[in-house]
Amino acid sequence: MYLEGLCCPNCAAEIDEKVKRLPEVKRASVDFPNTRLTLEFEGDEGVLLETIAGIVRNVDEDITVKAS
Repeated sequence: MYLEGLCCPNCAAEIDEKVKRLPEVKRASVDFPNTRLTLEFEGDEGVLLETIAGIVRNVDEDITVKAS
């Protein structure tokens, strides 16, 4: 998925850290230069997307999560 508006490496690191803590996420990686979040997870994709969108909004409300 894409993180539109991601312009800060500290925000990328914070999002990466928080997403990795989610129990349904097996692997996660934020690619700051390409503003992309790569995930391997179990469970409902829609619910996970909403959870991640909430995390991203808490880090920086100007970043938008877009499915790839």
